[in-house]
Amino acid sequence: MTKEIKMNEFRKGNKKTNLEHPTYIFARVGNEYKFIGITHAEITNGVKNISLDINPEPNNKSKAFIKSIVEQANRSTFSKKLKGWKFAESDKEKIKLIINQSKEKRK
Repeated sequence: MTKEIKMNEFRKGNKKTNLEHPTYIFARVGNEYKFIGITHAEITNGVKNISLDINPEPNNKSKAFIKSIVEQANRSTFSKKLKGWKFAESDKEKIKLIINQSKEKRK
């Protein structure tokens, strides 16, 4: 079994993919990244997204949401790191909750 390596970065999907929204990548397993999608939509594919207190994109004051599920995709799907992006301290607990719920589902 491939070891999971912790990460902490933001990236967008490359232009060849359908993942053009920004994502928060928190782990790498082999050739794949585990990530949480970031969006401006309250609902994605009929699933309610989680509201963020502060948009992680620098200088962007618009409302941002994170998806409530962890996704996984090949590393080649993503472009280079987005600089200056970060979660507010109050939003970090929301991220941890989604990651922990994902781990519980795999058990």
